[in-house]
Amino acid sequence: MTSLFTRFFVFVTFIVVLTQSCATIGVAAENQHPNVLFIAVDDLRPSIRCYGDQHAITPNIDRLAERGVLFDRAHCQVAVCNPSRASLMTGLRPDKLGVWTLPIHFREALPAAVTLPQWFRRFGYTAVSHGKIYHNPTPDPQSWSEPIRSLPRLKSAYPEGTRQHIREVQQALPKNDWRKNNLRGPSTAAPEIDDNQLVDGARTDMVIEDLRRLGKDEAPFFLAMGYIRPHLAWIAPKKYWDLHDPATLPVLTDRTVTANTPPYALSNSYEMTHYVDLIDFPKPWDEQRVADERARHLMHAYYACVTYIDAQIGRLLDALDEEGLADNTIVVLWSDHGWKLGEFNGWGKMTNYEIDTRVPLIISAPGLQTAGKRSGELAELLDLYPTLCELAGIDTPDFVDGTSLVPNLKDVDLHVNDAAFSQYYRNFEGREYMGYAIRTDEYRFVEWRDFSTGDVTARELYDHQADHSESVNLAESAPQELISRLTAKLLESHPRKALTMTPPVHSNPNQPRLRADISFSNNTEMTVMVFPITPKGRRGRVKTLGPGEAVTIKARIGGVYVVESKDGSIHQIHSPSMPPRTIVLE
Repeated sequence: MTSLFTRFFVFVTFIVVLTQSCATIGVAAENQHPNVLFIAVDDLRPSIRCYGDQHAITPNIDRLAERGVLFDRAHCQVAVCNPSRASLMTGLRPDKLGVWTLPIHFREALPAAVTLPQWFRRFGYTAVSHGKIYHNPTPDPQSWSEPIRSLPRLKSAYPEGTRQHIREVQQALPKNDWRKNNLRGPSTAAPEIDDNQLVDGARTDMVIEDLRRLGKDEAPFFLAMGYIRPHLAWIAPKKYWDLHDPATLPVLTDRTVTANTPPYALSNSYEMTHYVDLIDFPKPWDEQRVADERARHLMHAYYACVTYIDAQIGRLLDALDEEGLADNTIVVLWSDHGWKLGEFNGWGKMTNYEIDTRVPLIISAPGLQTAGKRSGELAELLDLYPTLCELAGIDTPDFVDGTSLVPNLKDVDLHVNDAAFSQYYRNFEGREYMGYAIRTDEYRFVEWRDFSTGDVTARELYDHQADHSESVNLAESAPQELISRLTAKLLESHPRKALTMTPPVHSNPNQPRLRADISFSNNTEMTVMVFPITPKGRRGRVKTLGPGEAVTIKARIGGVYVVESKDGSIHQIHSPSMPPRTIVLE
């Protein structure tokens, strides 16, 4: 009897230990894969209360940080939307992927890329997306289990007369001004409307609907929500503006461009000049400064938008709790890059500096024993691909370039990454450059190279032990041993080589200029999109075909067309030929 009881006790103990083991972070029992709530926020620097910004009002992101681990030194791979997101979502460094700028879609650079949600779908996940996960307007339907739902048209948040005002300003611009046909509305607005009368609030409604629906299915979900704000234009309901006193905000109008740096190192704040009220916005090196009153208003707008997005994230967390899903859902929050609010006398992103590459990153997971702690370890957005695979208990593909952060989630003091890498492409005065930045515990080192040869053109070095402002370039005065050591570490992953901007999928401009019709006939039950691809590899104006519709295009031999269905089941590349071709999509 005693022996039987002992065996029974040992068996029960084994079951308990096994159950606890499966609940431990980074280990999922078979058929018990946790859900993933994947939250992206555009242009969000760490102006968040849990990151130490006492001017921020972000109770919900702070609440998520209490549930997870906050990474204090996470960095994007490129400080601009498209290449940053493409790198994260494919798990590949920008040089391997071949995407460095806004216009090139990663499917033209690497058609066979397997994205993070695609990989999760292979293991039984239902992957659903809302908002801006990839760079709009090409959201990569192959990634998702369901077509991305369209958002009902929302009323403009601008006051009456705004459209007419834009036209009047455009008419007064010089004939050769690029904004004659591309001028946007005011940079800020504070309408007295409900949260869901703006795109981010309306999308949050849809995400909550899907969360409740998918949470009832047997299959785990990978649910992605990409928030637009605080990207310009800074529009948030007035109630969020009212929470902030602009007089208390830390306005910067006295910063300067770092001396002894190449003229192509810093962005020119041109993003601000897209907006009708900021067409005269000064460049960082101009003698003209942004007036304190204007800077304070813009900063007020940014903080109001952050608070608005925080409220929407709170709604997602509440829905998780209400549906009883919080204990079985990984939640990750990230931003695609940082943003300057006067640092270096600049506004915007698009540099290799810390203010633009450093991003918020918070990961919460079932069974997390370190909830509420922060990690000072260097991390990259690339690390999310292998991290989420390990947390979900699925295989990690061998092609990913990042490193799993699960060891850091178990022990926030553990040393995982020796460095974080970022890079930025610049076209300056007709010459192309690529700057590569390596961030170590102590330093940020930047090596600028000629884009077409890989030859070094300039260097920057900043000592973060002494000062985080990166206001003194030590590249010429630092010991050669230090420069050599940082250079060697950078070259391990980013060797000097010639780069080519044009992706593999592009039209051939050197073919004889012969014309040949190419026809597309949509025999599917899904909407199909036909994109002409330019000689530079960019997607041209899309032609959309509903079920049963067809189109004939008077094309040129050497041209290329990419065809995608909205359900992601079709991704084809076609070229015109003689005799004319008809492509039947089935």
